Amino acid sequence: MERKKRVLIISPSLNSEENISGISSMTNLLIACHRTVDYIHFIQGKKDNEKRGFKWILKQVYTPIRLIRILQQHTISYIHFNIGFEPFSLYRDIIIYSILYRHQYPLVLHIHGGRYAQSLPVNKLLKKIILRFLKKASLIIVLNQAEKTFLLNNYSFLSDSRVHVLPNAIDSKSTDIFTQKKQEDTKLNILYLGRIDKNKGLSLILEALVGLKEKNIDFTFYIGGVGPDTKWFIYECNRQIPNNYIYKGLVSEDNKQNLFTKSHVFLLPSRFEGLPMALLESMNNRIVPVVTPVGTIPEVVCHGQNGFLVNDKQDIITILELLSKDRITLNQLGENARNTITSRFSMTSYIENFDSILAGL
Repeated sequence: MERKKRVLIISPSLNSEENISGISSMTNLLIACHRTVDYIHFIQGKKDNEKRGFKWILKQVYTPIRLIRILQQHTISYIHFNIGFEPFSLYRDIIIYSILYRHQYPLVLHIHGGRYAQSLPVNKLLKKIILRFLKKASLIIVLNQAEKTFLLNNYSFLSDSRVHVLPNAIDSKSTDIFTQKKQEDTKLNILYLGRIDKNKGLSLILEALVGLKEKNIDFTFYIGGVGPDTKWFIYECNRQIPNNYIYKGLVSEDNKQNLFTKSHVFLLPSRFEGLPMALLESMNNRIVPVVTPVGTIPEVVCHGQNGFLVNDKQDIITILELLSKDRITLNQLGENARNTITSRFSMTSYIENFDSILAGL
C-alpha cells in the first residue's frame, strides 16, 4: 500500500464557532475529502472574536517557534499555504513563509482573493512582500482566470505553468433542504452571512432595505457573522430597520443550516471578493444570490438565470421587490442555483483538479 503524503496546511482556525472565513471552510473540506493526503493543520490567523491586544502579540511572537517544532517532528512532503492577498495577512504571514522557504520545502501558495490578487499596491514594503511570496512559491493557485491573467501580466518572472486556476467548491451532497415552510412564507427572507465589514457593501444593504421598507415589502433580514464593523452595522439596523432584522452572531454549522432553511435570497453587494463559500453554500440550498459582479462571482452567477448581478441600490430594490412578488421565479432561480453548484462546484471535481495541479510540483 502506497504511503500517504504528509502535508502541512496553513490556514486560520477550522472551528466554525471561532472563524467563518472562506479559507477555513475550504481548508476543512479539503482535509475531509482529500483522502490520499495526511494533513497536519497549522493555525495561522486571527479568530473572528479575537482582540489584537498583548496576548495576540505574544501569540505572533511564539508562532515561528511552534512552526519550527512541527517541522522538526514530522517529515513533510510539501506546504499548502493559504492566504488572502490583503495588507494585514501579507504583513503577518511573511515571517513564517520565509521560514518555510529557508527549510527548502516545496511551497504551494493558495491565494484566496484579496485586493492585491487583481491590483498593485502603492506601498513599497507591501510590493516587496508580495514579490517574495510569489517568487518563492513552487506553485500558485488562484480562484479565477482574471487573477491568473493579472499575475502573469504584472509579474514577469511567473510562468503559465506555475499559476493555476482552481475555484472554490463545496460538498454539494451534504445538504439538500427545501422545506414547504420556506416556499409558503409570505415574507421575503434575506440572508447576509460572512464577515461584517463595510467593504462587503453594508451601507448599500441598509440603503436598499430601507427602500424596500418604503415600498411596503414585508421582509426579514437575517445576519450571521462578526467583524470589525459589527457594532456599527447592528446599531444602524436597529435604527433604520428595527423590526425587520435578526442578528445571529457567529453561527455554528447547525445554526447556519437553520438560516439556509429559512432564507430565500443571499445578499452580498461586496466591493472585493474572491469566491465566497457562503455564496456557494447558499446556492446549494436553493437560495437566490443577489450579488455584485466582483472576483469570481460572475463565473458562478448568471444574471437572471440562477441569480442576479447588481451594481447599485436601485438594482437591489428592484430585484428584491420582484422576488418578493413573483414566487414562481424565485423558486425556479433557486433550483437553477442548486443545479449550478452540483454540476460545476462539487468537491469531487475539485480534488481531481487539485491533484492534477500538484502533479507538477
